[in-house]
Amino acid sequence: MEQSFGRIGRLVEIALLFVFVVLWLMLVSDSRPGQGNLWEELRERIPLRAEMIRDAGITFIRSAENELTPVLSYEKYLGEDSLFLPLFRYALQTEMFPVQQYSVDYWEGNDAFLSLYSDRVPEYFTESDDESVEKKKKDPGTMETTGEGQSYTVKELSDYDFLLKNFYIVDGTTTMTREDLNGEKLVTKDLSLPLEESGEEPLVLIYHTHGSETYREEKGKTGDVLDVGKALKKELASYGIASIHDTSIYDQVNGELDRNAAYDYAGDSVEAALKKNPSIQVVLDLHRDSVEDSIHLVTKVDGKDTAQIMFFNGVSRLKSGELTYLNNPNKSDNLAFSLQMQLLAAKYYPDFTRKIYIKGYRYNLHLAKRAVLIEVGAQNNTVSEAKNAMKPLAEVLYRLLSGEKAYEK
Repeated sequence: MEQSFGRIGRLVEIALLFVFVVLWLMLVSDSRPGQGNLWEELRERIPLRAEMIRDAGITFIRSAENELTPVLSYEKYLGEDSLFLPLFRYALQTEMFPVQQYSVDYWEGNDAFLSLYSDRVPEYFTESDDESVEKKKKDPGTMETTGEGQSYTVKELSDYDFLLKNFYIVDGTTTMTREDLNGEKLVTKDLSLPLEESGEEPLVLIYHTHGSETYREEKGKTGDVLDVGKALKKELASYGIASIHDTSIYDQVNGELDRNAAYDYAGDSVEAALKKNPSIQVVLDLHRDSVEDSIHLVTKVDGKDTAQIMFFNGVSRLKSGELTYLNNPNKSDNLAFSLQMQLLAAKYYPDFTRKIYIKGYRYNLHLAKRAVLIEVGAQNNTVSEAKNAMKPLAEVLYRLLSGEKAYEK
């Protein structure tokens, strides 16, 4: 009887383990089981968020060994007599289901977590913010000062080395490829829109993943990136371009700064906004950069002190290889969008833009073809300087959407 019960117990354990593996893979994978209505209905009825998964994970990791998958803790009771089970545990955690060990280290506060897993851990653990981009803090990536507008030929822009040297800063965590930087393909891609047909329908979405970012105090007041977004909305309206400005704060939890899931929260809202407003074709995530205190990112535009801006792209690739779980079907369009605006700015507003920054993740840029993250000034700029930058930015965007190209044949 005891043997029969033990046999049944083992079968139940195996069945539960199989169910757990299937559910876990469904949660951590970008792929979905077909286009079934049942899955979509479940996602709507049970809206999983990062903090829910994290809380569930904490509870699971602490209790699963003795409950759902007791085989993982048997060696505690077998002691030195167990040879196979410790190896089996190691294989499960490091080879078959490495995300479990990532979870253990992450949720237990392992200080070495980022250094251990920065190249492999899923995006919902590490794609939080860019405060670690030390190279960008020390090297502002300003374009060569010309004082006058400059245009480039298609032949020049087709030269990979020329393009990379003169227009980009590539973060140390990633690499660029000649396929990514096919200059002729990027600058000739048609990103124009029928502006005259858009009417009052919103064409642009402005939002701020890090809405808590502020500028240097000016006349006793400190402005933030939300003020900058409001200014851009006004400037776009002067060109007849309707926009939506999302003023939600995604980098605070219970009133405290917390950027661990800011991109997750912002991404959910952007997806909802795009679904509600299918007319939106341009998605702009406005940030404020951080640089060394000795650096002041400012230039003159129409006689006014104006914060310099930086276009920022993610390429879904680290030095260890492609991030397949962060697939971005719009990567080529994203790169074309930022480069074409960069070229238009170089022609009409020299010294206004810094070099385009490239980093390894995707930063919600996969949600639209014409999507870009824009760093507007830094902590040493005033909000007035940042708001002044919205006039040339709006003009550059208008010129691009109108079909203007800033290169010579």
